[in-house]
Amino acid sequence: MIERRITELVARDFEDIEAVFINGGRQTGKSTFAEAFGGEYKKVIYASFDDVSLRSAEMASPGQTFADIEEGLVILDEIQHVPLSFLALKAKIDEMRRKKKKVKFLLTGSADIMLLPKLAEALVGRMYVRTMYPFSAAEVLNGPGGFIKKLFKGPPDTSRQFVKPDIAKVITRATFPQVSLEVKNKEPWFRNYINTLLERDVKNFSDIDRIEIFPRMLSILANRVGGLVNDADMALALKVSQPTVKRYHTLLNGVFLTYLLPPWFKNMEKRLVKSPKIYFTDTLLLCHILGLLPGEIRKTRPELYGFVLENFVASELSKELSLMDDRRLFHFRTSDKKEVDFIVEDRNGKILAIEVKASSSVVSDDFKHIRFLQNTLGNEFVRGVVLYQGDRAIRFDKDLYAAPLSALWE
Repeated sequence: MIERRITELVARDFEDIEAVFINGGRQTGKSTFAEAFGGEYKKVIYASFDDVSLRSAEMASPGQTFADIEEGLVILDEIQHVPLSFLALKAKIDEMRRKKKKVKFLLTGSADIMLLPKLAEALVGRMYVRTMYPFSAAEVLNGPGGFIKKLFKGPPDTSRQFVKPDIAKVITRATFPQVSLEVKNKEPWFRNYINTLLERDVKNFSDIDRIEIFPRMLSILANRVGGLVNDADMALALKVSQPTVKRYHTLLNGVFLTYLLPPWFKNMEKRLVKSPKIYFTDTLLLCHILGLLPGEIRKTRPELYGFVLENFVASELSKELSLMDDRRLFHFRTSDKKEVDFIVEDRNGKILAIEVKASSSVVSDDFKHIRFLQNTLGNEFVRGVVLYQGDRAIRFDKDLYAAPLSALWE
């Protein structure tokens, strides 16, 4: 079994708090992780509320699943199905605090915590929230990872040769665990995956009359991946209202099909674009929606290849940042078309600027917008990197480097 990088983080969380909620899309490995994590405890209660019988029993008597435990670990899988149990869970944690009993609760759910406000409210001060994504390239290729952490500490290693990656193969492996390790015919798997999310999860979280709009919306978003969100244009294409489009964006983000990357801005220039950019959580799923294999896109849809590559980098950066509490990911764009694909900001306001280039070479002009940020921010600017499909890290100027895409995981 491939060990998930989130394991150490959750173990540390339980040193401070009684409950950890792991949210993430379906089939990202939450249940497998929870069962493996439970192997470290002598006493474990495991309940998956995807099981209709267990769900029915818990809904009839909220809290009965964990009423009698006074030590060990309680794993409550897909807890979004039993919202009436949230207050019972709060009461149990408070009871164990009073009795000074060591009981930990590992919760999982296939929905963003923002779609479960009653859970968040009930367990405020009692729960940490973590997100589990599909496999990262570092996990599945057994690399050290830590690209962002390393860049904050120092420049890429210019003395070594990196592996020149076959990005299509990496995208095919850095995906949902079952698809990465077991599934040979991936098209039916992804088709069923999307249908299940739309028919089950999206409907569960909202009263949707026109579920047939979602596949069309996903297709439009896939062809605009990496672009600025334009709700007015999307509403026109789908023949629905702008509030409906915003609501549908929230639902797609909430079940981890897509996510919106917020803009980064400070009072450095008045004319900054403040619209988010759209990405898909999993790049192989994006390829499925586009109707193309990863290895075909460069030849058949060259105008999209750079954006698909950008989506892959966005997902890899998001996976690494999900293991940190002190850094966030943004994009940067001005109205006069100065733009940087990704900005990573730490809690002290220090900035990394990252550009993605689809070619196997880099020239000085590729840094022009990163240089704009460097000159504007001064000491807040830590380092700028252009990721490209080569095998060497190259210094271009003070704190400006080209780095191979494989530096994301090697």
